[in-house]
Amino acid sequence: MGTENDVVDRDLVQTIKLVESIVAGRHVVSGDGVIRVPGRLHDWLWSSFAPRWVQMPRSGRGFDNYERRDLRDDHDWGTSWMADAIEGAGRTYKRDHLDAGHSAALMTINDVSRPRGGATPDHAGHECGLACDLRLPRLDGAAGQITWRDDQFDRNASRAQLKALRAESLFHRALFNDPALVTEGLCRPARGHDDHIHFEIRAPRIAVG
Repeated sequence: MGTENDVVDRDLVQTIKLVESIVAGRHVVSGDGVIRVPGRLHDWLWSSFAPRWVQMPRSGRGFDNYERRDLRDDHDWGTSWMADAIEGAGRTYKRDHLDAGHSAALMTINDVSRPRGGATPDHAGHECGLACDLRLPRLDGAAGQITWRDDQFDRNASRAQLKALRAESLFHRALFNDPALVTEGLCRPARGHDDHIHFEIRAPRIAVG
């Protein structure tokens, strides 16, 4: 049986691995959990750009967080970078689409990461707070429980949401299987992405180390 210090040490090492993976732009936690001085991870931890691990915003201009109301799982957490990207994309989507006279669903957030990051049974990635799923907008103003093949799918709203995401400085890629939006270069096809948009951000490109 381990001591209290053993438990603290395991948690600390896992936290260091999570931060190490975040600043490396990974979507699965890996690494050795060692802070080397001098070293890139050490520099990141001292940087004003260092990520914080936060609960995702509940709602804001142009977006609503379905996941915060869904008590069946706990994928409500991620990096402060992701929280900023969600809020920024929501504002852009509201300005460019909703405020332009289009009656449409809000950009609706679903899974990001679990409270302490790391492995989740629901996703192959989503471990490092750099990936987020969106429920698909519907023509009736709701979101979710459809695929891109459904008559209720609001392609125009999805297009506007993808454009808003791509305007974010840390945007990396979006996965979604709607052939029309793939052809437009707004997303890439991927297995299992008929019923939601998956998007990823990267770490800021700053001079550390």
